Amino acid sequence: MKPLRISILSILCLALFYVAIPLPKPLFSNDYSTVVLGNNGQILRAFLNQAEQWHLPPNPSHPIPQKLKTAVLHFEDRRFELHIGIDPLALARALYQNITQQKVISGASTLTMQVTRLMNPKKRTYANKALEILQALKIETQYSKTDILHTYLNHAPYGGNIVGYRAASHRYFQKDPALLAVLPNAPGIISPQANPALLHKKRDQLLDALYVAHHIDEETLRLSKQEPIPNQAHPFPMLAPHLAQHCHTQNAGTIIHTTIDPTIQNQAQELVTRHVEHLSHSGIHNGLALIANTQTGQIVAYVGSQNFNEHQIDGIVAPRSSGSLLKPFLYALSIDAGLIMPQSQLRDIPTYYGPFSPRNASREYSGLITAHNALITSANVPAVRLLYTYGLEPFYQTLKATGLTTLFRRPQDYGLPLIIGGAEVNALEMATLFRGLANNGIFQPLTIHPSDTPLQTPQLISPGACHLILNSLRDLARPGSEYYWHQYQNQWPIAWKTGTSYGHRDAWAVGVSPQWTIAVWVGNFNGDATPDLIGSRCAGPLFFDLFNSLPKDPNQPWFPTPEADLTLITLCAETGYQASTHCPTTTQTEAPKHQRPLQTCPNHQTITVTQNETQRVCSLCWTPNDHKRVSRLIYTPDVVTHLRQQGHMASDLPPHKPNCPAQADQTAIQIVYPTPNARLYLPRDLDGTLQNVVLRVTHRDKNQTLYWYVNHHYLGETNTTHTKATTLPEGWHTLVVIDEVGHKDQTRFYVTTKQSS
Repeated sequence: MKPLRISILSILCLALFYVAIPLPKPLFSNDYSTVVLGNNGQILRAFLNQAEQWHLPPNPSHPIPQKLKTAVLHFEDRRFELHIGIDPLALARALYQNITQQKVISGASTLTMQVTRLMNPKKRTYANKALEILQALKIETQYSKTDILHTYLNHAPYGGNIVGYRAASHRYFQKDPALLAVLPNAPGIISPQANPALLHKKRDQLLDALYVAHHIDEETLRLSKQEPIPNQAHPFPMLAPHLAQHCHTQNAGTIIHTTIDPTIQNQAQELVTRHVEHLSHSGIHNGLALIANTQTGQIVAYVGSQNFNEHQIDGIVAPRSSGSLLKPFLYALSIDAGLIMPQSQLRDIPTYYGPFSPRNASREYSGLITAHNALITSANVPAVRLLYTYGLEPFYQTLKATGLTTLFRRPQDYGLPLIIGGAEVNALEMATLFRGLANNGIFQPLTIHPSDTPLQTPQLISPGACHLILNSLRDLARPGSEYYWHQYQNQWPIAWKTGTSYGHRDAWAVGVSPQWTIAVWVGNFNGDATPDLIGSRCAGPLFFDLFNSLPKDPNQPWFPTPEADLTLITLCAETGYQASTHCPTTTQTEAPKHQRPLQTCPNHQTITVTQNETQRVCSLCWTPNDHKRVSRLIYTPDVVTHLRQQGHMASDLPPHKPNCPAQADQTAIQIVYPTPNARLYLPRDLDGTLQNVVLRVTHRDKNQTLYWYVNHHYLGETNTTHTKATTLPEGWHTLVVIDEVGHKDQTRFYVTTKQSS
């Protein structure tokens, strides 16, 4: 029984001793560099770890190269696969050499023992060597040989602040060479930067040994020795640095896979940088671009500024004035609501909503303009009028539902200027919105990681309305040589929109094709304005440089027609609204199947005239057999006035027969400004005198004389151009205007000398 007791006691002592051997778990802390990868696995950017080292995380998808494994084991530990953590033969040899030479000649460390030393670097003494041996034995019982080799290569020092074979391979060679086998042996002495000559000697010795061991042939030996030794560490790439910074902030110390295409990213960065350099002569110093795959919603290029080293501000997510970028979505929603079709005529005339009076960028008004032309020319007045009709609140709520996060005020605080740049947006979300038009009205956030699952979002715009708006945006005039794009072969259509903010601080160009969604902004990050900053001139050329640089699929030249969501409707050929019995000519067009009933043509009327059509008559004044019914296009006086100014024939409506008892055509005269119940603010001049208010009236007959009355007091008369400037005291006022025949219009408004806060 005594030998058995001794055996049990020995086992217990060994077990206790085994447990007492200190061994951290995990063996090394997870203080790794953040590595951001492109869609092909290429490094976009790497970051120093907390210890200010380049130490890339282990990547299971990239196994250790066999050549490196062979070289390391041959140089460091040839019996690695056979021993249990210590090499008795090597220990005996080292002990003999150290005793006979009276100094440390060899340490006989195995790779496993080197792992223990890397875990906790300490002074090289016999006591510490003994601890390393015990820890190595324990490691061998808990980890496989493959795990130990991986741990060693991933934590070995390679000179300077470079740790691990992956960081070293990129810093020195940008690949995985066998030379890395000799560096951990003495990284401070024989690194490429510290002692390239000694490194060269060590490298050649290893190659000779590999040749003797038949791991490489004679030709490989000869060619390998001719390879130069690197004399410096190469910097890591700096692709998509703004995006990489976001990734690092959110998930430091890991490998982060992104959808960025390095080739497209490089091209986009070069084009943005070159374009901003060109614009710098005009006082424009910043630019950005975002490119996404329209089909998948994955971002493939992310250029946050023209130069990351100068501007680390990420312009992609910085809010800027939207300019006219939101107009396509209002027009699409209005089509679904039955307010318009692309052919529908909209009023483009001076318009007043209290103190707010929108103006077109050209400062000109066409009187009437089709919705299609209003959109592609970015006319402000029709867009504001359309928003007023559609409703500010529902439009605002729809924008919020698309994922627009920059709308932080209440809709009333934005008011009608919302549609012409009164709100701020960013390039990321505008690209999302335009891609939503291509995605049949489903607005899903763009993704940056391959593992991201697109969010399930409701359909906010019908596929039919999206189709009509995309077709309109395709006709937007392109800048420069791109203007004649449709006349050349191998040219590609794209639906795009420009935007220019009030005060010329922001210039936008955003668009979508079946393959690509592109958002471009140029301006100054500090908000400086310049009169040359216009979307079509400044952002448009860069937009098409980017679009033309992208690969194209000849099988996807344009978006397919959503046949299932379209139906034929009959329009008035002249006004573009639902045809009525009064419309002389009609046309058929495609409209969304579930569109609300379209407004009936408001301008065609059937009237009774004399046989020679020179006078209108009614049952109170016509002569038997001398009247007939005809269809006429009748516009309001304000529209007629502006049509005439544009040189168009307007209102061939004949006058009513004189002396008719009936009062006809009460709409011949119209007060344009002020509008009913308007609140007008009149400032004072420097001497305290109140400034004038300019009253405006239109009349269908350009030859009529108008008589003006304010508060029953005669103000004067006008001919041809009907405006009156007058000074009015604070309070309510009534304006009445009468023509020669007796037609009149009136309005009531309030004048104040105190500006509202």
